[in-house]
Amino acid sequence: MRIAKLLHQPRLIIGALLLLGIVFIISWSQKKNDLIQPHTETTASTKKSKDEVPKFITVLPGGKSIADLGGWTRVSPDSADPVFAYVDNLDGSQIIVSQQPLPDTFQSDPEGHIAELAKSYNASDKISTTTTTIYIGDSIKGPQSVICTKSKLLILIKSSVKHSNDSWIRYINSLS
Repeated sequence: MRIAKLLHQPRLIIGALLLLGIVFIISWSQKKNDLIQPHTETTASTKKSKDEVPKFITVLPGGKSIADLGGWTRVSPDSADPVFAYVDNLDGSQIIVSQQPLPDTFQSDPEGHIAELAKSYNASDKISTTTTTIYIGDSIKGPQSVICTKSKLLILIKSSVKHSNDSWIRYINSLS
């Protein structure tokens, strides 16, 4: 009975309709912002962060600057220890070279830890050079993974094609 009485009062009906309209507009506006927001976040994430260059000593191939290589790109999440990479060419094909300081856990036995890491990457070919040991992993389809240490850095290299051991040795030895 009371509800029927309330429905006959025009001010209350108009007020309720206005309230529903406001709630609808706010909810519609929020959904529109949610659709726009991911685009804004994507745009913001493509900008280089304040940590756009390594804050540790790095190595580059002899005779090349980081500008020649297109600059550094951070390849680790912001929440993780920094890992930076650049793109280079070896024997006419693109390689991606990433570097990070040798993890603290590797300090006590770098060779042993690198060997374990190489095993997890299926990098079973071991090549000793005058300056380091290189571990090379081959995929059936051709890509290779190379793992080594140099100047207290952990270096991982990805190649989409197979290179000779001599090419890898020359490239690793050129890093300074």
